[in-house]
Amino acid sequence: MSVVSPSDYLKERVREYLARVAEVAGLSLDLSAVEVRRPLRQYGDVSVPLFKLYKEAGLPAETIRERISRVLGSVGHSMLTPRGIVNDYLNLEVNIREYAPVVIDSILSLGVRYGSVPSEEEERIIVEFVSANPIHPLHVGHLRNAVLGEALVRLLKSRGHDVRSHFYVDDVGLQVAYAVYGFKHVKEAQGKEKPDHFVGAVYTMVNLLVEVRKLKESVSRENDPKRIAELNSKIDEYVARLKDYSEKYPDVFNKLADVIMHSADPEGEIRAINRGYEEGGPWAVKLTRETINTCLEGIKQTLERLGVAFDSWDWESEITVWSGATEEVVEKLAETGLVEKRDGALVFRADLLAESNEVREAAAIPPGFSVTPLTLKRSDGTTLYTTRDIAYSIWKLARADKVINVIATQQSLAQAQLRLALYALGYRDIGRRLVHYAYEMVVLPGVRMTSRKGVYVSADEILQEAVDRAREEIRKRGLGSEKDAEKIGVGALKFFFLSQTPSRTITFSWERVLDFEQNSGPFVQYSYVRALSILRKAEEQGIASAKGDPSLLGEEEKPVVLLLGEFPSVVRSAAESLRPDLVTSYLNNLAVEFNKYYDTTPVLKAPEGKREARLMLVKSVAQTLANGMYLLGIEPPERM
Repeated sequence: MSVVSPSDYLKERVREYLARVAEVAGLSLDLSAVEVRRPLRQYGDVSVPLFKLYKEAGLPAETIRERISRVLGSVGHSMLTPRGIVNDYLNLEVNIREYAPVVIDSILSLGVRYGSVPSEEEERIIVEFVSANPIHPLHVGHLRNAVLGEALVRLLKSRGHDVRSHFYVDDVGLQVAYAVYGFKHVKEAQGKEKPDHFVGAVYTMVNLLVEVRKLKESVSRENDPKRIAELNSKIDEYVARLKDYSEKYPDVFNKLADVIMHSADPEGEIRAINRGYEEGGPWAVKLTRETINTCLEGIKQTLERLGVAFDSWDWESEITVWSGATEEVVEKLAETGLVEKRDGALVFRADLLAESNEVREAAAIPPGFSVTPLTLKRSDGTTLYTTRDIAYSIWKLARADKVINVIATQQSLAQAQLRLALYALGYRDIGRRLVHYAYEMVVLPGVRMTSRKGVYVSADEILQEAVDRAREEIRKRGLGSEKDAEKIGVGALKFFFLSQTPSRTITFSWERVLDFEQNSGPFVQYSYVRALSILRKAEEQGIASAKGDPSLLGEEEKPVVLLLGEFPSVVRSAAESLRPDLVTSYLNNLAVEFNKYYDTTPVLKAPEGKREARLMLVKSVAQTLANGMYLLGIEPPERM
């Protein structure tokens, strides 16, 4: 028998059994709400909390417990055997000879589809993630964002939803103009440097050089010795950073330093690029697109190595600025009566709207979360990022039933203001349709990152070190071919970032990333490869596992079989709650149980019949581990 979710099938058998028990005991129970849980092993295989049924039965708890206990022995079921009631839990044993065929047949017949449980209602979903500023390489924080976003896409697709992944190209704003200003002067010097690293270095050098010039001008106008000392201290800090760049990029540095030193107003030139691009001036568009596309080329290389792909690259300039969409948003918000002028700036009173509990609930603003006014336009008439993001959100909502933005927790206020603005524009169900999937930062001990000053650890550095360390571990442990170091290293990083709940800050640790013994990508990959190795040896010995009979499996296989049956329900829960960490936890538990089983139970040397059944179990473990890793975006090696 093949079913989509064996654990759901088992739960139905439990409810079926409980219905018989209730009938014999003369009890009227609403079994639709019956929960089925996995207890501690000493109590049985599954349990039913009875306290949830007491109220509905209209009888004292003691009476219900006594009646059920009295008839348990007289009510038979082919798949379940009662163990008794302990602390208001009815505990049951599962007949593995009956249940194992359901689990094994389901896995082997469904193959790569095992774990996918179609949703009752298919939705069009956009998952927007990474969306890094295209003026520097991805850093370690973007790694967490990327693997979370990719896992969400895969999990939601497993539920049958129409899911599309989007990258928002933030090509508007002064930050971009700084990079463009520098790149136009030194682009010929790029050489073989990875393009995003080169653009990032240029962006940082321009920022620091402009800041040093401004600080020196301030010193020349300052009379206060204390203030002069503070300014000189800041100059020393920036000059120290510039020294590193001057040594690594001497020609580029000298060119930029010369341009900025001899310019009458470098900041004015940068602002002119920004204004020209927002206005769609051909000269500014040509310069800016050349810079951005150069950086994106490098970012795409990193994402390709990470195994992350996008269905759509959404340019901020095209969607929100040149289309007039942002101006339209500002005009419509002004009509709500919630926009006022402050010192020449246009401000949306999100704080006033958030005073209503009804609005807060509709916009998914947590109780007690402080909301401040949102500046839509500066006094010079330019719009802010969040203002443009309102227009972008409207664009996305027109193309999807739900939009999930994978954005750092630090942007919670901006995301709340965004949803309140959309509520004011008539999106009354915005809290359900626009989800801020918040994640905490990644802490690298001893590193405080800032791209403007060029202090960050790039994703490329982390990826390469992961692969190098994986290669060294493979060599040290004698685990086989070093050519799989790429899959192991990248898989280790992904598993590490996904194994924590998004709301937790991660302190990066190589010891945890590449722990081959437990709760890691390499541990799960090794377990998968171990299962494949057993199957390969069986094939070499001419043993046909396809002819096995799963009903011959016994108590020694039960922990693995029960876990295998739970996989589809775990995937469903992970997709519904947007919790990839549920899958990492499951895969680790399955790997632990499988290794424990194989270390204590012979497979290839088992008696004929039992041997083939056990090989079917091993094949089911391999398939389930492979399916789980796929959902996390982890590519398993064939040998290890």
